[in-house]
Amino acid sequence: MGKYFVRGTPLAELERQMMMVPNFAPRGSSSAVLCRYRPTAADVDCRNCLQYRRRSCRSLNCPYLSERLEAGAVTMDELIVETVRPWKHLSLKQRAVGLACREERFHFEGQLHVMRMEEMSKVEVEYVNSRWLATVYLLSAHAGLWRKTLFAVRPDQIDFALVRLGESTVQEYVLYRAAKGICTGTLGATSEELADPELVSDETLLLILNAAVIARYGPEVMNVGRVQP
Repeated sequence: MGKYFVRGTPLAELERQMMMVPNFAPRGSSSAVLCRYRPTAADVDCRNCLQYRRRSCRSLNCPYLSERLEAGAVTMDELIVETVRPWKHLSLKQRAVGLACREERFHFEGQLHVMRMEEMSKVEVEYVNSRWLATVYLLSAHAGLWRKTLFAVRPDQIDFALVRLGESTVQEYVLYRAAKGICTGTLGATSEELADPELVSDETLLLILNAAVIARYGPEVMNVGRVQP
């Protein structure tokens, strides 16, 4: 038996009101409370973490990297190391960690690369897809590659079917394959190729590692280590 006895009759609305809790505002009159709290560097200090013991962290990986990134209290090497942690190819993983140890800030391939990314980050969409931004980061790293791919880049999508690389350097080709892999989820450059320093330079691999971090943590990583005006 239902709780309403006069359902479907003219008295149904009156019965519903009589069964409401006295002095209780209807749901339609409720107010939303928005949380605008943003963590600060002091809030995410490692010394305040439960894993911190005897002046060092006991955890193999930091469980609060996203919060520390938002507070501006994380270095690029930490983000790269955490990103490559699941990788299975040992030689590539060791090489990536070795490069990461040299980096405290996000890497750009010169000021022109910074300008290209700042321009592309102004796309008028509600949400910037991290994979799309990571792909654009790789394609815009070298001027020659950017000229060959810029026309295929649209807000939140890239039409690789339109791209014809033609004469390109080995490093540009590796960047293109890695970019396509990040964007489409297909196999880009293989682990064996990326682990070979004679085929893929340290500079190219560092760009790919930074792109992988963008894809995982979002556009905020591009501000890591940068001096804010």
